[in-house]
Amino acid sequence: MVSYELREGILRIDCRNWVIEPSIEDSDACMGVIVDLLREVKHVEKLVLVEKREVEYDFEQVRLLTQIADLLNRLELERFLEKVELGPRECNKYYPERIKELFFLVRELIRKDPVGAWVKLNRMIGRTKFLIQKLPPACKRYFISFLANQLEYLKRNLEACDLIKKALPLLKTYKLGDRRIYREFFKPVIKPVFMFTRFKLIPPKEGYCVERYKLPGNIQVEIYRIPGRVRFYYHITPPEFTLSEEKHALLEEAIRYLSERRPSEEEFRDMERARETYFSLGKTIVKELARRFRLRLKEKEINELASILTRYTTGFGILEVLLADERIQDIYINSPIGSTPIFVQHSDYEECETNLIPTREDAEAWATRFRMYSGRPLDEANPVLDTELIIPGGRARVCAITRTLSPEGLAFAIRRHRERPWTFPLFMKVKMFDPLFAGLMSFIIDGGRCVLIAGGRGSGKTSFLSSMILEIMKKFRVVVLEDSVTGDTEILIRKNGIFEKVKVGELIDRLIERYGCRVIDGREILDSNPENIEVFSLDPTNKIELRRVSSFSRHKVNKEILEVETRTGRRIKVTSDHSLFTLGKDGRVIPIRTRELKVGSYIAVPRRLPLSNPSLDSISLLEKLKELGRVMVCGENLRKVIDENKELVRRIVKRLGYSSASLSYPKSAIQNWRRTNRIPARVFMELVRNGVQIGGNLKIKCLGNSNPIPAALKLDHDFLCFLGLWIADGCYDRHSVIISVVDEDTRRIVKRIGKRFGIRVRMHTDGFSLMLNSKLLKRIMTRILGLKGDAYTKKIPAWVFRLSKRQIAWLLKGIFSGDGYLTKDEVAISSVSRELLKDIQTLLLTFGIVARINRMNRRDKTYSCRISSVKMFKRFYREVGFLQKPLMKKLEEMCKRRPTHDVSDVIPFSLEFKEKISRILPGFNRWDYVCRGYNLGREKLNQLVKNVSFDGNGEMKILKELAASDIFWDQVRSIKSLGKVDEYVYDFSVPGNENFVCENIIAHNTLEIPVTQIRSLGYNIERLKSRSVITRVETELPAEEALRTALRLGDSVLIIGEVRSSEALALYEAMRIGALANLVAGTIHGESAYGVFDRVVHDLGVPPTSFKATDLIVICSNLKSADGLHRFRRITELVEVKKHWKKDPLEEGGFVTLMQYSAKEDRLKPTDVLLEGESFVLNEIARKVREWHANWDAVWDNILLRAKIKQAMLEFAEKLKRPEILEAKIVSEANEMFHLFSEQVRQEVGSLDSKLIYERWLEWFKKCLKS
Repeated sequence: MVSYELREGILRIDCRNWVIEPSIEDSDACMGVIVDLLREVKHVEKLVLVEKREVEYDFEQVRLLTQIADLLNRLELERFLEKVELGPRECNKYYPERIKELFFLVRELIRKDPVGAWVKLNRMIGRTKFLIQKLPPACKRYFISFLANQLEYLKRNLEACDLIKKALPLLKTYKLGDRRIYREFFKPVIKPVFMFTRFKLIPPKEGYCVERYKLPGNIQVEIYRIPGRVRFYYHITPPEFTLSEEKHALLEEAIRYLSERRPSEEEFRDMERARETYFSLGKTIVKELARRFRLRLKEKEINELASILTRYTTGFGILEVLLADERIQDIYINSPIGSTPIFVQHSDYEECETNLIPTREDAEAWATRFRMYSGRPLDEANPVLDTELIIPGGRARVCAITRTLSPEGLAFAIRRHRERPWTFPLFMKVKMFDPLFAGLMSFIIDGGRCVLIAGGRGSGKTSFLSSMILEIMKKFRVVVLEDSVTGDTEILIRKNGIFEKVKVGELIDRLIERYGCRVIDGREILDSNPENIEVFSLDPTNKIELRRVSSFSRHKVNKEILEVETRTGRRIKVTSDHSLFTLGKDGRVIPIRTRELKVGSYIAVPRRLPLSNPSLDSISLLEKLKELGRVMVCGENLRKVIDENKELVRRIVKRLGYSSASLSYPKSAIQNWRRTNRIPARVFMELVRNGVQIGGNLKIKCLGNSNPIPAALKLDHDFLCFLGLWIADGCYDRHSVIISVVDEDTRRIVKRIGKRFGIRVRMHTDGFSLMLNSKLLKRIMTRILGLKGDAYTKKIPAWVFRLSKRQIAWLLKGIFSGDGYLTKDEVAISSVSRELLKDIQTLLLTFGIVARINRMNRRDKTYSCRISSVKMFKRFYREVGFLQKPLMKKLEEMCKRRPTHDVSDVIPFSLEFKEKISRILPGFNRWDYVCRGYNLGREKLNQLVKNVSFDGNGEMKILKELAASDIFWDQVRSIKSLGKVDEYVYDFSVPGNENFVCENIIAHNTLEIPVTQIRSLGYNIERLKSRSVITRVETELPAEEALRTALRLGDSVLIIGEVRSSEALALYEAMRIGALANLVAGTIHGESAYGVFDRVVHDLGVPPTSFKATDLIVICSNLKSADGLHRFRRITELVEVKKHWKKDPLEEGGFVTLMQYSAKEDRLKPTDVLLEGESFVLNEIARKVREWHANWDAVWDNILLRAKIKQAMLEFAEKLKRPEILEAKIVSEANEMFHLFSEQVRQEVGSLDSKLIYERWLEWFKKCLKS
């Protein structure tokens, strides 16, 4: 019995127990089974045979067999075989053989071999016609009927089937039983059972292979040219399609095992860690199954199988296979998914069709992964998703679209990025420029000129700028500056020794308004710190400390903002090129670009904020009398004060309008004040302003019969707990303070405060809230203490951050006692005000308590702040606690629990680093942390490293610092785009640590040039000033100051990522100052030299004469062939900017072309100006070198020498088929050796002998390649 399933038109047949081959084209038995099934099962659109692999036949192929099945059903319905008329007995001797043949034909051959059935039937017809001529008259009539009604009728019906129609032209070479003919019609796509993508195993028959190469991971690529088609055919064969049956069986079993341990959603979010975990687990499973299957596998084979497992469990499947090819630039997956193959853009063969056909399951899986990976939505409301993808094969930019933008559903475009820096020889290989241009630019770079690289989007200008860095001699410091980013946020600062929480924009606006600023290039700068403002920052040992800010500035920008939210509910708004911090593969804290963050990534946030305020014992209401309005100051010695200052009091009364005509204050008012020992607040303030010393135990009261409140408002346990209870669940009515308290422990606090101030406390009509009827207390709480708002807008007032640690604990105790609660596993508090919970989260960090804020509960619109681990329970119990005794008792029991593995406070080491530390840490559980991929808890790490001695360096130093660090590793919960802002941004510089804490997240800045890779090659690349930028905050030196400083850092080279806005003015100042020192280079959008001038002068506001600081402009372009079929990148022009013009360089001959692209020859050609040595810039370079001064032949000879060296590297790489020769490592070494040999030869022979330099360099290079 055949096991099958029909779902949504797809007939899936389980062939795993078949003894026949599951192939329609190669097995007649298989075709017979399929036809029989199609006779029973209707509306089949696609057929899938499932065995070791899935063999899939599309609708057109299934239709060919469906017509055969329908024919057989019709013959059965017509009782076709029962209608044979045998005639009289004398005819019986002619029938048996023919009847037997017909029965076999209809019941067996048509279903198994329809083409063979037609051929056999045709032969039967011929023999029957021949037989009829010899039959006796009595039998002839019946045989004519048999010929017409059975044989020819069956033939007509067979020929009506498309399969027979297609086969008829091919029957000349056909032999009965030869199934090769079916391969013309049945071309299934094949895929292993664990993947969705369909695969064309056989290359196009009519195509011929033009190139064949292998990729890492045993991936075979073949490029075919198909006659009559514009596109090449890219045929890729990953190892999963070429495995032996034994390995397929092992792999299928491993997949089955892993399916029981599918990655959780949280694991999927951190793809890199999930990949490491599953690769390690996959290796373990493969080894175990190999032993069980008695299959001997080498380590290489085990790694290959584990890689396949990882690719289809936590990875992106076939996309990873394609991205492993460095020659692929783009991948296109069009909608509707499954209707067309995947297309790729190949560096050598341009757009190619592949042998891979994605399925809807593929598309949905990829879309889900991209959503989870990026934390961004992809739905009809948000039809575009743009994210960065980092996998072992490389780094890529992904753009996914869906309805409503794409009417036919999901589609994807993926652009592959090059991980390693570009080099001049690599550009020569792809013909972006020729050796002469490379040699000339090498000469110019050494000459220290000012160069702009211009071009449109995607023209390669930034890649070329990066390649220029590799031509710089390593003895120079390279300073890289790039644009900064913007946003909006709050920050906790210490100002003149007092902590407060402020908005950065409000802070800097006030500072600039109060102390003034300098305006430079549109940037308003306060380059001092008059109020001694400090911010929290992470030091090199991973401890949080306070750092003084050095300068403040603001300017306008237009930027796109991303909001990053973590699992603990912290949110920060940043741009995509801004960096936060994560943990590197080597266990070190490193910056990570926001665009590279994914949902599930870990970022560094503070686990504690060392607020170290002295105790604020009281708040003086006498200093806030103006805010309290019409109140009286009371005190036992006020009569004495009035008597001693009679004349002053009379003058104040008269000036303030307290005349005898006043009904409120009759002539005897002063006598009344003497008698009652109280005076109006306005009079009191005037007396103090006139120098009158008023001491004693003063109080404040409202007009009328209200009770007074002490002027020194004590901030003790009871009062701060009382304020906390109000923050948690309090409000006001007209003259009262109302607090909802439902137990005696909290009511006791409210009653004690009422008794302290002489205020009557009564029960509210709701039956559980307490009311304190005091107009003055309400004024104090709202106007002085800032306790305003309703449940939705409550916040912790700024003055709370000035309290001592002990006082903050009292306030938190009141808050948690009013609205907090205990669950089985958590201390929690709920509120409809997220801002309030954010402030509570910050205050808890004072005690090292990490709390998380959950997302809104849609049912009751509340947020909750939760404390989850036993370690944090103990801190909360010890430092904060509840007022309620039952809650404290329950919390005490929770603290007694035995701590388990803390999954919240972990250190997300890479698998590679955990492998390292497993060898140096005694007691390290390799099975849990390496094989199973669990994260190592910080407390566990503390225990492991506690008693291990170390020499202060290496992995152990890193482990000890991380175990004792102030970093909490928080997972990213979501990342969403907030669109662009067009407003002021606010910057401040924090020297030293290059980071600061804002919104309870540690922020840093990033650079776009591949600094890390270039630094690893031994280059001295300096980040002049970190610009840790967050919403409305940037920490960087203002552009002009940064550039001035760069030029003071010895022999520094300045590289600017892109000139976009006001930094253009700073760049040109740097060019004027540094034009005669070293290279200054940057990129800018522009299609021609004059287009660059127009943009710099008219769009960016640089004065025309300042533009003369530009020495050379390199133009990068995207070009197309005449037939429109080919696209390529080329440098099309090298232009020198002369210095004699005044207003317009185009009209006054200010632009001189040194090299021009020839479309006919597809190369850059030198102009006469260059060949004849008439370039001002080149002659200026030569003028400073003794050997070249006034000797153009020597200059040109040196340029050609540099070109010859670049050409030699390219020729060796192609001849030896070693592409790594063209990569940054060898190129940078070759450049360095060129300079060393040049110096050596100059000292030996007194001149730069190009022939001798080249011979020595070539000898070294050959030895280098051998080694």
